[in-house]
Amino acid sequence: MKRRKAIGIAPAKKRLIDALAKFTCASPPSAVHPTAAALCRLAGVSRNTLYRDHPEIAERIRRLRLRSGRRYMARTRRLTTLRTELGSLRAQLAKLAALTDHYHAAAEELRSQLAHRERELAALRERARPIAVHRASTKEGLTGAPAERS
Repeated sequence: MKRRKAIGIAPAKKRLIDALAKFTCASPPSAVHPTAAALCRLAGVSRNTLYRDHPEIAERIRRLRLRSGRRYMARTRRLTTLRTELGSLRAQLAKLAALTDHYHAAAEELRSQLAHRERELAALRERARPIAVHRASTKEGLTGAPAERS
């Protein structure tokens, strides 16, 4: 039984090789984990066709997966580390926000107390005007008698 080629459709091998090239030249390397299923999906070919008609491409994807597996694991460890650090930083951020709120409220309270004290001092100064002392023409100099207020 002869297979018919559809007009305008590239042969399966070419599509598989092009899809494999996308995996190997991807930047960042293998953003999609290279699997036979992903390769076949990208090429528009069934997995049966890959394994039956193109075992050399299946072998290349297996080697690529092994090679990128190490990078994938290293990347996964790095992501885990970064996620842990991010969680820690978020917790610290929450604590810093609480401290900022606390210190802001304390500063506002101190400003309020300072304004109240300044008003009290102004009232005391207003009530306690200095008493003028007059100079007597005696030898002693100043007398303790207050001058008359006008």
